[in-house]
Amino acid sequence: MTTILTEPEQSLSSAIAQFAHELSIRRLPAAVIAIARQHLLDTVGCCLAAKDLDTSQALGAWLVSEGGAEQATAIGVGRRLPAARAAFLHGLLARSLEYDDMAMPDLHPSGVIAPIVLAVGEWQDTAGTELLTAIALGLELCLRIGRAGYDAPTRTSRFLQRGQDASAICGAVAGAAVAARLLGLGADRIADAIGIAVSLASGSLEANRSGGTIKRFQSGWAAKSAIQAACLAKAGVDGPAQAFEGRYGFYRCFLDGAFDPAVLAVGLGEHWEVGSLRFKPYPSNYYTHAGIDAALALSRRGVKPEQVQSAELAVATPMLRTMGEPLVRKRAPRSAYEAKFSGPYTVASALIGGTGLGLGIDDFTDLLVREPRRVALMQRITVVADPRCDAVFPDQAPAVLTVVTTGGDQLIEAVMVNRGGPDKPLEEGELVAKFDDCAERGLPPHIVRSLRTAIEDLPSGSAARLAQLFRPI
Repeated sequence: MTTILTEPEQSLSSAIAQFAHELSIRRLPAAVIAIARQHLLDTVGCCLAAKDLDTSQALGAWLVSEGGAEQATAIGVGRRLPAARAAFLHGLLARSLEYDDMAMPDLHPSGVIAPIVLAVGEWQDTAGTELLTAIALGLELCLRIGRAGYDAPTRTSRFLQRGQDASAICGAVAGAAVAARLLGLGADRIADAIGIAVSLASGSLEANRSGGTIKRFQSGWAAKSAIQAACLAKAGVDGPAQAFEGRYGFYRCFLDGAFDPAVLAVGLGEHWEVGSLRFKPYPSNYYTHAGIDAALALSRRGVKPEQVQSAELAVATPMLRTMGEPLVRKRAPRSAYEAKFSGPYTVASALIGGTGLGLGIDDFTDLLVREPRRVALMQRITVVADPRCDAVFPDQAPAVLTVVTTGGDQLIEAVMVNRGGPDKPLEEGELVAKFDDCAERGLPPHIVRSLRTAIEDLPSGSAARLAQLFRPI
């Protein structure tokens, strides 16, 4: 099945909408179906683990106070919410712990797409096969929309260069196509939903640098906007015909018109970008992960925190801005959330010793951020750019950790391939362990097992069955 621009008058949004309308699970490779299922499982786990955060409680209370039709189950809320609001909450939950999946160089697609599919799927009483198809579609479109804005000379995303949250911005547009499909709309109306979502897309990454928790909300806002765009299209609102490539379209608004239309629309259904998705083994910004692995390796070699006289974490230049600058701030994060974007904190914590798959949820707390041993060790860690890492970015997000001990020894650990990515995947048992650790923070163990089984058996299940398992929260 191929959707390409075969006629000059066909817009990019029309081509994508046609693909979205025609796709069926029979056309999905088995590997893509497995990816959709695994990333749904991973995202649901992330949502359950985040339900008790202050921001989660605050948003849930506000959404309940707004009232509205009871259409979809919302984790941690005592009643069903309008589908767009349930997706808003789940998008917040999915992104809050920085544990959701990753696609290089800067996309986290499942945190937008899975909440849309769960909410609209429950509202529309969607079968499990259609849920999996919709997830695969949404992930693929989000990746293509984002990667069409890749800048080869700088080897990074133009969205990231501008401080834009590509996950939220691209996810809102991709998600609109998914929501419209789940609402049963035809190709023309799916194209309208895409065009409408362009006007609703937003998101800044400044919180990564100067603090604040607003970034947690942005994937949720994108999911909400996507559903609203689809509902508006269903109600008869028209979107712009040239939503992507127009003079004032998506890529002109966000990237000054610089994008690759072939990445966006050529080979849909033949080549699947979703194969490049990465699971996060650690609940922190992905650019910190290679440094964590290097620190864990040094710890296994017998290096103790008190033996570290100095440490240098070398990373790719595009990574430095997120987890190494400004260094004075990264050495002294003011909250557990800020610590997730700190190279010094994550390296120090891994050297001290962590939980989970090496560094876990319990290693990021406001109390630990102020722990004297970590505070002192962070001050001895610098973060720099390194051409060795630049050479493999963005295929990988590498790091080279050099430690000088109090005894004068120099120890080096280079991690050039990321754990959890296609070249070094997590084992099925590790994915299950991560899910169980996350989900048991929100559900009793027996329901966690039932939920895991329901997602594994989704081709014969439904959105309603998944929703029933969320309701005890």
